[in-house]
Amino acid sequence: MQRATAGFSLPDGIRVEVPLTRIFGQCPQPRIVIVAGVHGDELVGPHALVELAQELSPCELQGTVVLVPSANPLAFAAGRRTAPEDDLDLNRIFPGRNGGSATERIANSLVNHVIGAADLVIDLHSAGCEGNLLPLSGFREASDDCAHRSALAAAAFGLEHYWMMRWAPGTLSTWANEQGIPAVGCEVGGRGMATREQIGLYKDGIRRCLRHLGMLDPPLEVSMPPRVWTQEHLTAPCGGLLELLVGLGDEVQSGETLARVRHLNGSVLGEITAPHCGTIMYTRVMHSVAEGENVFWLGRKEDNPCYSSS
Repeated sequence: MQRATAGFSLPDGIRVEVPLTRIFGQCPQPRIVIVAGVHGDELVGPHALVELAQELSPCELQGTVVLVPSANPLAFAAGRRTAPEDDLDLNRIFPGRNGGSATERIANSLVNHVIGAADLVIDLHSAGCEGNLLPLSGFREASDDCAHRSALAAAAFGLEHYWMMRWAPGTLSTWANEQGIPAVGCEVGGRGMATREQIGLYKDGIRRCLRHLGMLDPPLEVSMPPRVWTQEHLTAPCGGLLELLVGLGDEVQSGETLARVRHLNGSVLGEITAPHCGTIMYTRVMHSVAEGENVFWLGRKEDNPCYSSS
């Protein structure tokens, strides 16, 4: 086991170190890189990786595991989603720039000095301080071999909701797929919390992926589901006090009123209605809102484009 850092310097010369742990098994391959803390207020993943660094045994492992519990140490230190140095969303700017802003340099350091030629990337997220999410393990939509391997790994991770994410350049998982590297994106919890149950979901899912890749015994046979969850973001039409009428996991009907935004004098300024039937996969927990901020993810099932080749 090796504890190391991936470092870079800010424009003012201050050195920033991204901590990581490398666990070397009985052979060098496969190589899996697991990243958490891309957003500084998402804490389930960091807790899970800190614990796994103590629990995974090199003598039981085939291949190499790289654990990055806090990919965005500047945002983590500030207790917020983005780094105060530039307020850029790290998960929108991969692969970053070597001579760019603080967050662009973090992205560049991760892709060049940590991920490299990985056989699988797992990106662990939560909803942050202002929201809460159902457990989701997913892959980016596509129909090539990389998407198929990503979809199998997401199924192996085994969270309650099997999820297909839209293609989104700048995100870590999309960047990885663009390089031909399979990638899994996961979401568990939020509210700035990390419960024992949530941490356990991530640790168990990672071990399942290691078994799927033949890195841990016993081997895991994976069945890919024929249907996947997708989500639509429902945002606030205006700012004000937020009155939620539904909760996480609720089934809703097309046209149903899901939330109201009120003025401080009590008048209704706007409403959020369901554009279709579905399940509330994410809900904002902060009961005030600004125009355009996410209030819900509304999920529904679609055919899995990777299923036919499974």
